[in-house]
Amino acid sequence: MGQSEPTPAPAVTITDPSSAPVGFVDVFQKLIDALPEQIALVDEHWNILAVNPAWTRTAALYGYQALCPGTNYSTFCEARANEGHNAARPAVDGIKAIDAGLQTSFHYLYDGNDRWEGHTFRLSINRLEIDDRTFATITRYDVTELVQLRREREDFGSILGESQEHERRRVARDLHDSTQQILVGISLAVGQLRRGNKVKQADTVFEELQQALEEVQKEIRSIAYLAHPPVLEALGLRRALEELVVGYGRRTGVAASFHSEGSEGPAWHPAETAIYRIVQEALSNVHRHAQATKVAVGLFCRKSIIHVVVADDGVGMPSVVSSGVGVAGMRERTIDLGGRLSVKRQENGTAIIASLPRHPSIRAVGDLAL
Repeated sequence: MGQSEPTPAPAVTITDPSSAPVGFVDVFQKLIDALPEQIALVDEHWNILAVNPAWTRTAALYGYQALCPGTNYSTFCEARANEGHNAARPAVDGIKAIDAGLQTSFHYLYDGNDRWEGHTFRLSINRLEIDDRTFATITRYDVTELVQLRREREDFGSILGESQEHERRRVARDLHDSTQQILVGISLAVGQLRRGNKVKQADTVFEELQQALEEVQKEIRSIAYLAHPPVLEALGLRRALEELVVGYGRRTGVAASFHSEGSEGPAWHPAETAIYRIVQEALSNVHRHAQATKVAVGLFCRKSIIHVVVADDGVGMPSVVSSGVGVAGMRERTIDLGGRLSVKRQENGTAIIASLPRHPSIRAVGDLAL
C-alpha cells in the first residue's frame, strides 16, 4: 500500500452519480476512451461515474456487466472478497484506508484466473480533488510482460552471479597456489642472499625487501580470503557474515566487529548472496583505501527488508569516487535486485548502507511503484 500524506475529504457529498459535474466527467471520458488500460472514475462514495471501453470489455469477460456507471465499486469489491476472491481483499483494505484518511492512493499486483491464468495485473487507486469535490481513479492493466522481463533479468543475474562466483574462486586459488608460493620462494632467496652477503650497507636493502614481501603476502592472504567466502547455504547469512568479519579482522589487523538485529528467517537467496558480496567488497575497500583502525558491520533483518551497514573510522571517501573502488559494483548489485545503496560520509570515516527485499514479490511491487 502507498504511504502518501492523507487528504481530508471535503464537506461536499455526491449521493447520486448524476450530480457530478457533467463537464468534468465528459472531459475525463474523452481522455480515457482510447487508452488500453481499464480506467474508471468514482465519486467520494465510490459510485462509478465513468468507465472506458477497455474497462467495459474486461468486466463483460469476467461476467461483471454490473460493474458500470451507477455501481458502487467499494460494495462490489466487498462482495467479491466475501465470495473468496483473494484479489479483491487488498482493494477493500485500501479503500478503507483511504476513507479513514490514512492514505490517498495504493496499488498492488495479483494473478489472473480462468482465461486470465498466467497473467499478472496491477490495480491502482488514486484519490484526487477537482473544484472542491473528491473523486478517485481506478486503473487496472496487464503487466505480464513486465513481470516476465523481470524474471528473465533475475535468471540472467543468477547465471552471471554464478559465473562471477566461479571466477572469484579461481582467482583465490591462483593467488594462494601460485602467486603466494612464488613470493615465498623469493623471500627464501632474499634470506639466503642476506646471510651470504658481507657488505654491511646491503643489510638495509635486504630489510626493506623482506618487509615489502611480507606486506605483499599479507595483502594476498586478505584478498584470497575475501574472494573465497564460506558457503551461505551451510552457515546462513548471519553466521557467514560474522565469520567473514572475524576473519577479516584477524588477517588485516583492523579491529572488526559484527552486530545483528531481528529474525533472520527465510530470505531470497539472491538477496543474501548480494548482501554477502557487498560486505566483502566494502571490507576490501576499507582494507585498501580507508586507512581505518576500526570497522563495524551491522545486519538488520526486518519483515520485508534486510539492511546491512559497513562503517569505518578511516580517512573517508573522496568527493569524486573512481569506479575502481567498487561502489558502482555494489550499487549495481542492489539495483538489480530492487534494492538501494547509499554512501554516507561521516565526520570520521564512511558508512555504506545496503537495503534489499527479503522476497522477489516485495521487489516487484517496489519496481512497479517507481
